[in-house]
Amino acid sequence: MRRIHGPARVILAVWVVWLIAGCGGLRLVQTADEAKDFHPKTIGVLPADVGIYKDAEGKIDGIITDVLVRTKWFQTVVGGEDIRKQIEANPELKKSVDVYLAKLRELNFSDPELCKVISELCGIEAILIPTVDVWEYTMLGGDKIARVGISMKLIDTKTGKTMWRAGHLVSEDYLFLKPELANMGRSMARQMIDQMPH
Repeated sequence: MRRIHGPARVILAVWVVWLIAGCGGLRLVQTADEAKDFHPKTIGVLPADVGIYKDAEGKIDGIITDVLVRTKWFQTVVGGEDIRKQIEANPELKKSVDVYLAKLRELNFSDPELCKVISELCGIEAILIPTVDVWEYTMLGGDKIARVGISMKLIDTKTGKTMWRAGHLVSEDYLFLKPELANMGRSMARQMIDQMPH
């Protein structure tokens, strides 16, 4: 068998990556071993961190909540908008969520004690934490492109353990009619949640 060396090896590697990406798989999926025994009846969606993509604010929470409800996997789905209202009305919940997310972001630490507080105050057994990585119309090499990227983490509120995380990015070229970013986000959320333990 002939070995492949140098530039040919690089070209082959790039081609394989491109082929895999073209197969429609998610760019990142990680599932904890314990997830096979994790079957929450109630789940809450924290309001998405949209970063600089303010156009996604509120939209992505509704999309993810709707996708979760349609799965019929859970007895109760507490959506991002509902949790946002609870956070605004309850200072203890606001502080717990703020500190929890800060620790998760800055230290990569899912605080089990804060998870329990959030669980009790919201009446949920699992937390889904969405992040909008990209939500934009842009130009790339002279082409008009619509891009949407989303990441999600599923947390067990009893232990604070991250049971599953996934991330994906899709883009569509267009000439005149802009693709709806919300439709792209909905399709992506379905694809991601299909692979979420439940």
